Amino acid sequence: MPCWRMPWQNNIGPIGLDLGADTPRAMQVRLGVDEPRIRTTARIEPAADLVERARAAANAMRRERFVGREVVVGLPSPFARMHVARLPALVGNDLHEAVAWEASERSAMPRETIVADSVPTGAPQAGTDGREEQLVVSANIVELEAALDVLIDAGFEPISVEPRFAAIARALGRRTRRDADLTNIRAVLHIENFGSTVLVLRGDRIAFCREIALGGDALDHAVSTRLAIPLGSASVLRARRIAAIRGVAPTVDAVAEEAALAATRPTIDAIAGELALCLRYFGVTFRGGQPSRVILSGPHSFEPRLAGIIEETCRASVGAFEAELPTATATDANFQREGAATWIAAYGLSCRGRYSRGNGVAA
Repeated sequence: MPCWRMPWQNNIGPIGLDLGADTPRAMQVRLGVDEPRIRTTARIEPAADLVERARAAANAMRRERFVGREVVVGLPSPFARMHVARLPALVGNDLHEAVAWEASERSAMPRETIVADSVPTGAPQAGTDGREEQLVVSANIVELEAALDVLIDAGFEPISVEPRFAAIARALGRRTRRDADLTNIRAVLHIENFGSTVLVLRGDRIAFCREIALGGDALDHAVSTRLAIPLGSASVLRARRIAAIRGVAPTVDAVAEEAALAATRPTIDAIAGELALCLRYFGVTFRGGQPSRVILSGPHSFEPRLAGIIEETCRASVGAFEAELPTATATDANFQREGAATWIAAYGLSCRGRYSRGNGVAA
C-alpha cells in the first residue's frame, strides 16, 4: 500500500503512471537529483481499454510502497489526439475555450464530450493576424473520467493528465531547463511498439511534435514476411539482435543477422525519411535551420543500423537518450538493467512535481 507523505519526504515526486506503454508502468523519483526511487508494472490483456489499464495499474500500485497518493497520468497516443493549429493570441479561459472548440471541430465531436489543452510552440507568426501556433491535444472526457474514477476509488489522487509526448520531452529536458538553453535545439525520435514520436526541443520546451505510424511492430512484420517466420519468432529475433548490439547477449547467427538487416531496411528508411521531412518543416517554420542532433529514445531505438541510416538521411549527428538524462539516472545500474528505454514516459511523468503547472491535458 502507498504510505502517507511525511514532511521530510517533500523531495519525492508524485507517481508517474504511464497508461500508454505496452503495459501500464508506474514510477516515483527523488526530485532534485531526479533519481528513480520505485517502479512497478501491471499485467493487462492486449486489447485492454483505458479503464482496464487504469484498474490494473491501481492494483499494481497498491502492492508497492509508493510515497503519497498523487498521480500524474500519461495517456496512450491514440486516445490523446493531437494536431497543430494557429489560434488568436488569447489567455486564460478565452484561450481554453478557443482550444476546446478547435479540437471539437477537428475531431467532429461535440464540445461537451472532449477535454482539451494546448502547448505553444513558439513558432514565428506567419502573417499579421496575430495568430500563434499551438499544439492542440484533446481526449474523450467520458472515458477519461471513468479511468480517473478507478484511480480515485483505489485511494489515489490524479493531479494531472498529460499526453505521453509531454512526459518524454520533460524526461529528456531535465538538463536544459535554463532560459539560456533555448538555443540548445535537438530532435528526438522515440520509437515504441505501435508507432513513433518525433519531437523538436528548444531547451526543455516543445517546438514541434508529430506522430508516425511506423514502430517496432512494423519492423517485426517486415522480418516475419521476409524470413517467412511467425510474428512472435520475428519479435524474438529482433529482441536478440538489439540485446546483442547493446552487449548484453551473444551475437546473432550471421545468416539470420544479414537477413534481418535486409528485411528491416525499407522500414528504417521510411522512418528516417519521415524524420527528415519533420526536420525540414521545422527549419522552414522557425527559419533557424534544422537541429544538428537527433536523440534516439524508446524501446526500439537500439535497432541495428538505425542510427547510421538516420545520420545519412538527416545529415545530423545521432546520440542515445541516456546522455540527456540526469547523472543519477543515467548511472543507475538497476534502472538501466531493467530497460530504461521502456520507462522514459513514466520517468518524465514522475518528474513533473506535485505543485507545478504544465501543458498537460487538464482533467
